[in-house]
Amino acid sequence: MSVNRSKSQPRYRRLADALQRAISEARYAVGATLPGELELMSRYRVSRHTVREALRCLAELGLISRNRGVGTVVTARDPSNAHVQQLASPAGWMRYSEDSRLEVIGNEALRVDAVLARRLDCRRGAPWRRVTALRRVTADRALIGWSDIYLPEAYAGVVGAMGRRAGRVYELIEARFGARVARVEVQVTAGLFDAERAKALAVPVNSASLCVTRRYRDASGQVLLLSQTHHPAERFTYAFELLRGGDGAAWLAA
Repeated sequence: MSVNRSKSQPRYRRLADALQRAISEARYAVGATLPGELELMSRYRVSRHTVREALRCLAELGLISRNRGVGTVVTARDPSNAHVQQLASPAGWMRYSEDSRLEVIGNEALRVDAVLARRLDCRRGAPWRRVTALRRVTADRALIGWSDIYLPEAYAGVVGAMGRRAGRVYELIEARFGARVARVEVQVTAGLFDAERAKALAVPVNSASLCVTRRYRDASGQVLLLSQTHHPAERFTYAFELLRGGDGAAWLAA
């Protein structure tokens, strides 16, 4: 068996679609275990990378759960309305999955006031750029977040490439200006949607928000980029697993 060779989608996506159909048609029942990676590679004539990316897509749809020692278990027949981002390591907090994209809806130059200066860890009155963007899931165009992205005015040249070129915003800055991110600070907080963000995301005003703030700093500690993304609580979930170390004291990413 081979994956349909239509050029409209990458191979891992075609494999994910084939497995999703098999699950929805109950060829793999809820609670059943999917074939292992080697068997899927042989059955569909694809690489290990393709299999792993396809399984990642199914996990993000809430259809499967992957557990060491158990295998890949079917957890639902139909995709969840919520986008689930599986974190394979702590580094997963600093980026979004490849199947989501930014859609820039606003771009303004500003002079940093006292409140923003504390957030950006910069001097008051410094010239910065604020970019407003929506984050969508590529496959079904579902809106999963509103992002406010702040970068020094000196890096404003990357704004036109946001959401249009491959690469994350910090990678665009590094490639164009030779800057290098040495440290990322991530904060996750609960909040409520104001009227502007609620309207854009089609959620009720004052509904629950999962807010993720990321500060990207260079080796000297200077903030090169700050992004703050507000996710509707019912549409976005971070998921990760921890394994207990052999000594029983340490917990490690699965």
